[in-house]
Amino acid sequence: MVQHIIVPVDGSDASWRAADTAIALARRCDASVEVTEVVFDQPDAAEAISRLAERLSERDTAGLSVATRVEIAPESVAQTVAALVEEQPDATVVMASHGRGRSAALLGSVTEELLQRIFGPILVVGPRATSPDFTGPIVATVDGSDASESVLPLAAAWGIELGVEPWIVEVTDPDVVVSPDLNESAYPARLARKLGQESGHTVQFDVLHGRHVHDEVASFADTLGASMVVASTHGRTGMSRFVIGSTAAAFVRHAPCPVLLVRPPHLRDRERGRVQHQEA
Repeated sequence: MVQHIIVPVDGSDASWRAADTAIALARRCDASVEVTEVVFDQPDAAEAISRLAERLSERDTAGLSVATRVEIAPESVAQTVAALVEEQPDATVVMASHGRGRSAALLGSVTEELLQRIFGPILVVGPRATSPDFTGPIVATVDGSDASESVLPLAAAWGIELGVEPWIVEVTDPDVVVSPDLNESAYPARLARKLGQESGHTVQFDVLHGRHVHDEVASFADTLGASMVVASTHGRTGMSRFVIGSTAAAFVRHAPCPVLLVRPPHLRDRERGRVQHQEA
């Protein structure tokens, strides 16, 4: 599934942490890596080429196919990266949530725009994420919505690719009173059973308790030594006018591992229609 990885960088240490994650993922999946820097002026290209070569020489890439690429952007960085992905449909994007000069409360503007332009998932490396060796479990979060559940087949596919177990977790508010007749784990258990039957592989599940979903998921992922968290960009309370919901953004900010962000199918289809209308 993971055959080619595109890593947009901008010269910052934060963006190159995503390159480290991509290299680790490529080693696990036997994939190729293309580290790409986008500049806006031709005179900046030579400096970018030199910078990429220097940064890459500091990393262990033995046995891997790792290339560098400099692109001159006609309009935006996200548009240029999206065009590269379109040229290589099997590509997986791995990028930092923020790069040089970006300290927005949610995600950096390039990541936001790229999520809007491409229709596949993006593996986002947040500020607290370390570079895993991708031998740990995958944590997929659900909240009862179709949007959140739409990530589960992808979580299972990545689990098969990496040879690790997926976990389905739901976070419940401890202040909410649940009838003693109800089994609080029934919902994630049902999803895990169904996904296990469909994928032919074991799927684990758990119910977490806490007022802040992102904190509970981050703590659980840390305890498991998770390879990644898989989350929909929108869930039960997400609003479609935003590219990414606040809960998904909080996952990226707090998770100790990369977060695979997936746009729900109905939003991807709506965005695809809008892009096609603009290009017509």
